[in-house]
Amino acid sequence: MEFKQELETGSFKIVSNSESALKIREVAEKCRLVKSDTGVKVELAYTGPHASKYMQYLEKHKDELTKYLLNPDEATLFEWMETSHQTPTSLKKHEKEKLILYVNFDPDSRIMLTGIADENITLKLGAPLMELNIDDLSRDQFKLRIYDMLLLADEIAVLMGNVDLRKMANIQIVKTYLTEIYDKFHENP
Repeated sequence: MEFKQELETGSFKIVSNSESALKIREVAEKCRLVKSDTGVKVELAYTGPHASKYMQYLEKHKDELTKYLLNPDEATLFEWMETSHQTPTSLKKHEKEKLILYVNFDPDSRIMLTGIADENITLKLGAPLMELNIDDLSRDQFKLRIYDMLLLADEIAVLMGNVDLRKMANIQIVKTYLTEIYDKFHENP
């Protein structure tokens, strides 16, 4: 469940319940694209329990769902934008900011977290790009996750028009992550 603290009383109010809060991927799995006179449209192909919730989501997010279904390779970007509460317009505001790719690795918990940060290492834009336990992955799986994360960072940088961030999202960084973190700390060869 998500809560919001009310300013006047200081008490917490439920914003959404995780059982009822739909994500774009869940809804997209129950939709299909149909050709129409004006191009393509999204249609709900689901009549099971809670179909009305899916229909409400579809009505509210028709454009995002259409883009999501038309561009399966950009699905991760749409999911990240939804999780971080960003839109193309809000991302554009960060065009001139000096942003970096931030990597945090905790050797005790084995958790690696990556995100977009400012120069003060303050995580920006709401949601991390990637969060994983390095011991749960083989070297190849880890390499693919880093690659996917860099693709996501590049897509975000392109959307916001941030040239400096785009330079950081290059494939050479994968080698650095692998040698510095995975090879040094992975415990299950």
